[in-house]
Amino acid sequence: MVLLISMLFGLQVLCSWAASPSAREALTPLLSRNCDDTAVEEAADLALRQINADRKEGYVLSLYRIFSVREHTQETNGSVFYLILDVVDTNCHVLSKKLWKDCAKRPTHETYFTGL
Repeated sequence: MVLLISMLFGLQVLCSWAASPSAREALTPLLSRNCDDTAVEEAADLALRQINADRKEGYVLSLYRIFSVREHTQETNGSVFYLILDVVDTNCHVLSKKLWKDCAKRPTHETYFTGL
């Protein structure tokens, strides 16, 4: 009986050490990045393009500032960025399908800030 319990305990220990790659990646800490880093700006640009492409009404959102950035590096898939962006409305309607960089920002008194 003692041998069986010891074997089961040893099996549990071995199984707990054999973590899948995704479990090991989940244990890596989130890294702080500079908001003006080129990779961060590209990630913010991609995020805004996807957000604006999914919108069905209203105006194209434009980047006002990058407020916060955290990076989660992964062994197989590169990095995942967690961004907090401040955005403003532009003069372009979302149905125009224009990129946010091609649209003029609305004057401050005609718009409101939205955090994404």
